[in-house]
Amino acid sequence: MSRFLFIIFVLMCQSALAAPPSVYDYDLKHWTSAEGLSSNSVRAITQDKLGYIWLGTLYGLNRFDGQHFEVFSNETHPKLASNAITRLLTDSDGKIWIGTKAGLSVLDPATLELQRLPIYSEVTSLLEVAPGEIWVAADQLFSVQQNKVRRVEQVKAVVSQLAQTNEQIWVMASDYLHQRAADGSWQQFALPLVLAQNPVYDLAWTDNGLHIASENGLFRLQSDGEITAQSLPDNTMAPVYRLLQDNTGAQWLSSYRKLFFQYPGQAWQTVTVAELGSSPWFSRVFQDKEHNIWLTSFSDGIFMVNRSQIRRLVPGSDPIIRSVSLTPQGKLLLASQSEVGYLDMAERFQPLIAAEQLQGQTVHDLYWPGPEQLWLGLERGLYQYDVKTAQLSVLFPQLQGQAVRVVKPAEQGGIWIGSLNGLYHAQDNVLTLLPFNAELESKQITTLSQHKGQVLFGTSRGLYRWQNAQLTRLGIGSALYNAYILASLVLPDGTVLVSTLDDGVYIQRPNNAWLHLHSGNGLLHGPALSFYFHQQSGWLWLSTHKGIFRLRVDSLPQAANEGFRLEEVLSPYDRQMGSLTSRCCNGAGQSKVAFWQQQLWYPTLRGLVAVPEELDSTTPKTLRPILKKISAQQSYPLSGQQLRQVLERQERNLTISYSALEYTRPDSVIFRYQLMGFDQQWHEVVDRREAVYTNLPPGNFTFKLQVRYNYQHWLDAQETQIQLVIPRRFDETLVYRLLWLCLLLCLFYGLFWLYRQNNLHKQEQLTSLVRQRTQELENTNQKLNELNEQLSQLTHRDTTTGLRNKRFMFEQLPKDIEHFQRNRQALTEQGKTIALLLLEPDHYQQILLKYGVSTADSLLQQLSSLLSRETRGSDYVVRFVDARFVVVFRDIAQELVASYSCRLLEQIAASHFTLPDGEVVNLTASGGYALYPLPLLGGQLLNWESSMQLAEQALLQLKAQGLSAVVGSLAFASQLDAFEFEESVDLPLQINRLLAEGLIWLEQHRL
Repeated sequence: MSRFLFIIFVLMCQSALAAPPSVYDYDLKHWTSAEGLSSNSVRAITQDKLGYIWLGTLYGLNRFDGQHFEVFSNETHPKLASNAITRLLTDSDGKIWIGTKAGLSVLDPATLELQRLPIYSEVTSLLEVAPGEIWVAADQLFSVQQNKVRRVEQVKAVVSQLAQTNEQIWVMASDYLHQRAADGSWQQFALPLVLAQNPVYDLAWTDNGLHIASENGLFRLQSDGEITAQSLPDNTMAPVYRLLQDNTGAQWLSSYRKLFFQYPGQAWQTVTVAELGSSPWFSRVFQDKEHNIWLTSFSDGIFMVNRSQIRRLVPGSDPIIRSVSLTPQGKLLLASQSEVGYLDMAERFQPLIAAEQLQGQTVHDLYWPGPEQLWLGLERGLYQYDVKTAQLSVLFPQLQGQAVRVVKPAEQGGIWIGSLNGLYHAQDNVLTLLPFNAELESKQITTLSQHKGQVLFGTSRGLYRWQNAQLTRLGIGSALYNAYILASLVLPDGTVLVSTLDDGVYIQRPNNAWLHLHSGNGLLHGPALSFYFHQQSGWLWLSTHKGIFRLRVDSLPQAANEGFRLEEVLSPYDRQMGSLTSRCCNGAGQSKVAFWQQQLWYPTLRGLVAVPEELDSTTPKTLRPILKKISAQQSYPLSGQQLRQVLERQERNLTISYSALEYTRPDSVIFRYQLMGFDQQWHEVVDRREAVYTNLPPGNFTFKLQVRYNYQHWLDAQETQIQLVIPRRFDETLVYRLLWLCLLLCLFYGLFWLYRQNNLHKQEQLTSLVRQRTQELENTNQKLNELNEQLSQLTHRDTTTGLRNKRFMFEQLPKDIEHFQRNRQALTEQGKTIALLLLEPDHYQQILLKYGVSTADSLLQQLSSLLSRETRGSDYVVRFVDARFVVVFRDIAQELVASYSCRLLEQIAASHFTLPDGEVVNLTASGGYALYPLPLLGGQLLNWESSMQLAEQALLQLKAQGLSAVVGSLAFASQLDAFEFEESVDLPLQINRLLAEGLIWLEQHRL
């Protein structure tokens, strides 16, 4: 209970000590022709029922949604009386009345249709005196009802301005101020001569009565009916253009190159060139539905100011603040570029260290080792300030001359000191350079944070972790590894946050990979300079040179899949009165943010920025997506309640314009759209506010548009939709396509009939031709068969003897071998084999020399006839080469080979051979044979070429011994391996070797 009462007491004190309202509490935004405004000279402003801001300039009418200007001119809209707009008014029906230098027009914002009314003088004022009745000051005073114009006869003079208060209507004429009461009676008040001779710009009613803004100053209608001049808040007399009392009771007064502001009960404040950054004349001051104040200028575009929760304080004599911290007494300690001081609980600045003592050094970090001592990390070393003696002295001479950016108490005791030459630890006035400094690629320490025994420190070349006496360099394989580290923070759950100079923010949750937050996924306006985590609310705050963001820590687990949901609290687009554009937080060292009095305080180039930790924007206003129009060959304006739009039949290329009204955070708005029935996925856009489609087919489509702030999820987005109907052209209808289908079918049938008739005719011709060709082919094939048979005979027979030749044997013998192998088991059981007998007449060379070639050929022919005659029917004789013949015995009993061979030699020896001259001679022959397969140790000789060579070697052995009329064969020892022949490269050499070794011998056979 006591704690609760203490909190209530603190809040009451803070409320009592809160700074009074000031014009400098207003955020300021500025738009000119550079952003799309048709002219920088803006003379009129109003807001329609949808929320659009309409601006009248000297060159056209502008509709503004916070991001884009849509221009209407009489070149594109001929019914606009003139491009020089002077006055704008939105009536109770939502129509916009447009006063120009050349008359009056009326615009329907829903359809964007204009109507010209018969008033042709310059319109200087517009007023809705009753629903449906508009009074117009255009030299004369006119009343317009139901588009009918009539003169107000009660006022005969030239009229310049109109105003209404309660039920009274005020009319400023050239000589009198006229008043119409609620009962319709009129009263007039004489104008001072100085007022009657000068232009009057505005009539305004405030709590102090009716005021008249004129070229000659400000005047007020007194209770006695006298009109008297009023001095301006700065006690001058200058032209006054507009006076407005807003909904808070604050008054805004626009004068020549000045703007005055007064909050109820407070003194007037003057806004000049220094606060605005320019010196415009404000032609109008207008408050919209969201209570934003709009200032239109004669030559510098438009300004918008809105009351902000973010405050800017400029304490002391130097506005450039570099570091902030807290004193042991709970005050806000701040260091400017020239001095150090603090803010008390009433936010009054109290100097502490004078500029003469700092000597122009930048304060990078502040630390209180005790209530009376302050350590300062400066540009040229570490210093201690004694509060009692007001003396600034050097700490640790070895740090002199080098910038000290980190001064932070260590968890285990002592102080961490980060300098340009590495990381130090100080304890009991002893300074120790850490041993791991030699391992650092850069010894320039930029930041340090610690958590549960781990020390995380950044350098200008990477991030390091010191834990359990071990040094680890983080971010291997990423840009973090060599990055310049600006800030670091370890959250209570162990999450690590690191900001880099050029590569964004890296976030590592415990035992997870690094997440990367950069300009492409939410981190805008440069690198993050500071982190602050408010554990009670769960918000993580980030500041940059140009903005302040915050992020819910509990959203980090989903950031890898759903992206980072950052809320932009302060952007470069926002600047308060008196602040510089695009400058926010420029703190040095580690003291870039402090939490004090429930606010976060940031140092800037112009004082301190104070941001409440509990912002009202936690429940932001609801964005409402608006469909503006569809542009094709013609334009289709869309009203806010329209649910369906039927397009012309020829429309196929569409541009759908859309918007969302956001004037305070226009850069935070994100859209996505999808044309259902055509698009497969959503299209997400930021700056562009139109969807373009080409070559759309006919049909019914639904265009969906969603809008959200960039820190929200799409589940929080607002949606609108409209059904688009694209009718079918006649050439796209079913009837049209059926007609074409019938035509094509008839065409195809006619082509098919012609094709079929042509094919039938060709088929008949082809049939006749085929018969003729078939007969010719049959005759040709018969002749070819006969020729092939003759050719086969010629190629397989010897021309001299008529016997089969060697080619025949090489083709036939493998077939015989294959036949034997297929029936091997049966033939082997019968004792049958294949035998090759090689015969050669004895002394053939002597016969050839003695008788000549022709006689020798005659003898060979007779020998061939004898061999053919005496062999079995299953055997065949081949002239092998020259006078050698081969007799192939197929399927012959193995024991009969020798006897058959001897019998053939006997028949040759017993025969008489007749020479061509009639002489009779006798011949003998010798032969060698071999069997296939030849059984040997380890297998059989399965190569018939080897058998042929064995037969030849047997014949050669006979000749070598001078034997004739003998049949020989080679016999083998039982231990001889068949593979000795199969694997032998030179079989004759192998046989001679084995003959010499006695493993082979020649067997002779005679009858």
